[in-house]
Amino acid sequence: LCLYCGESHLATHLSRDHVTPLSRGGRDEWTNSVTACKRCNNRKAGRTPEEAGMTLLAIPFVPNHAEYIYLKGRRVLADQMEFLKAHFPRTSPLYSRNS
Repeated sequence: LCLYCGESHLATHLSRDHVTPLSRGGRDEWTNSVTACKRCNNRKAGRTPEEAGMTLLAIPFVPNHAEYIYLKGRRVLADQMEFLKAHFPRTSPLYSRNS
């Protein structure tokens, strides 16, 4: 999912975007990284979302271990997903979306 346009894309058509570009002093960490489709990432270029006239659809956050595995979503069985969801913090952006 592109966090700028909201469209679903294959993983091969997504890239990692630094909200505050590294060239502008942004850090390479969870709270400064989002997924973006190539079109949106190219449109934003070396600017902040505000400078590019773009809005983030979600605020980046540091996932705990259960959230990280859930977000990866690879080869996780349905009952395992339920176990992972039970370990989301109540403040998790994923908790309210999946309860």
